[in-house]
Amino acid sequence: MQPRGFFMKFVIVITGPTATGKSRAALELARKLNGEIINADSMQVYRGMDIGTAKPGKAERLEIPHHLYDICDPSERFSAGTYLSQAEKVIRDILQRGRLPIVVGGTGLYTRALLTGFFEQPEMDSTVEDCFLVTLGRLGPEYLFRMLQKVDPEFSGGISPRDTQRVLRGLSFYFSTGKKLSSMWKNTRSPLHDLDFIVLGLTAERNRLYEAINRRVEQMMAAGFPDEVRGLMVRYPDRNFHAFKAIGYREMMMAVNGDISMEEAVERIKRNTRRFAKRQFTWFRGQTVQWFQTDPLAGKIPVAEIYNFINIKIRNGGEEL
Repeated sequence: MQPRGFFMKFVIVITGPTATGKSRAALELARKLNGEIINADSMQVYRGMDIGTAKPGKAERLEIPHHLYDICDPSERFSAGTYLSQAEKVIRDILQRGRLPIVVGGTGLYTRALLTGFFEQPEMDSTVEDCFLVTLGRLGPEYLFRMLQKVDPEFSGGISPRDTQRVLRGLSFYFSTGKKLSSMWKNTRSPLHDLDFIVLGLTAERNRLYEAINRRVEQMMAAGFPDEVRGLMVRYPDRNFHAFKAIGYREMMMAVNGDISMEEAVERIKRNTRRFAKRQFTWFRGQTVQWFQTDPLAGKIPVAEIYNFINIKIRNGGEEL
């Protein structure tokens, strides 16, 4: 007989726009459900990038097991395919130990990889990407992002205009194969297809979310974000790493270099994070998600409601908590 709480086939996924309270909700649910938390944020995988990514604190990570945080250096490339491979191992290990996996994060590509799989990319025409690299140097990332929005709006909806790695990938794929990168996901199958995913989304009223984002940026500054960035710049002199294109780090590096003022960097971080949250709303629209309303300014998350929903879903699936 398996131990009490052995959920065999259930995985909880908590997604939604930034600053809606996903990490806190995951922690409270893990306490109630004998759960372990798995990261699904593409920037929280990097060591040393803590304050700017709103990574869970040491106390929380000591209380509840957290996985796939701090697993690579900012100098390394970490793809959705790599994430899927590592997350599958972690999820199955948690289930085998009789605990409940709780995946949390707002990176749509990561959660989609878990739910629908990841395809092997065909060989690309290198000259296509070379042409786009020239265009990038001449016209900038915003121009390429607008081009991607026209040819593959679904893929562009889940990434930042400054994420040149994925923008170039989307454009190069389309102009090399004549197919949208987003369409390739529709023909994939997750290696976790034998499991039952309960996908929950946290959302919030836009104006209150945007104000919560502004406050969080100010809290990041008070917590020492500029010093975190200075330390990273000393350890990694190359500013072109993909990790350093993350919102917050790019702007703060410009301020540390003296290219812009610290005040201007803070305002840019607030603005770019708000824009990112808006794109996340677009990305998750139409996804099969059970949504729950939060109030990030008041710190209100309907944990009891979410807990009851999970109970019902698992009970209907043949297990009761």
